[in-house]
Amino acid sequence: MLLLAIAVWLIERLLPGPVSLVLWGALVIGTSLALGALTFNQRQGWPRVRQAASIVLLAWGVALVLGAAQGGENPLRPLASLGSAGGVEQGPVFTRVTTLAQLESELEIAARQGQPAFVNVTAEWCVSCKIMERDVFPAPAVASQLAGFHLIQADITDTNADSRALLDRFGLFGPPSLLFFSDNEELARARIQGEVDAPTFATHLERIRSQFARTG
Repeated sequence: MLLLAIAVWLIERLLPGPVSLVLWGALVIGTSLALGALTFNQRQGWPRVRQAASIVLLAWGVALVLGAAQGGENPLRPLASLGSAGGVEQGPVFTRVTTLAQLESELEIAARQGQPAFVNVTAEWCVSCKIMERDVFPAPAVASQLAGFHLIQADITDTNADSRALLDRFGLFGPPSLLFFSDNEELARARIQGEVDAPTFATHLERIRSQFARTG
């Protein structure tokens, strides 16, 4: 079971989140059945304790499958997407671009509207990107700071001339890369390359917004 868990962990970075959740669900449910979740007339003592643990695993596995059916992606919070329909904050909404021309067009829109722009350079195969998109950007302290930004997601999942041109334009080696722009000019000192946690990123955004307030 541990070897299968490692296999799922390795392959999940290549799969859509709900598909990964189904794999985790299948593994957890299979483990619970192997431990005797549905075996009746267990002996007293440790067999009953093991069965109780397997029933908990079975419930978690069912939750994983239900979460996948609702488009969930987080194995530790498989039913979070069910609650989002009831009014839980979904997090910031990004405009997705895949080419340098599209990105430059969005930056021009932000400049015309007088908004700073935040560009999240990401890819489907980037594990750190997925962690930040799942846990960092929707965090209340971060989402409130991002509210005043024009949000752009530069998706370089496909390795081709377009993605290479986008990376070369800003001298990036790959995702995750977080870029900030004002009046169509990058704030080079504000750039972040690599994974960052929610508290650190919220503080970083607060400093950037304070800088805009002073210059504005």
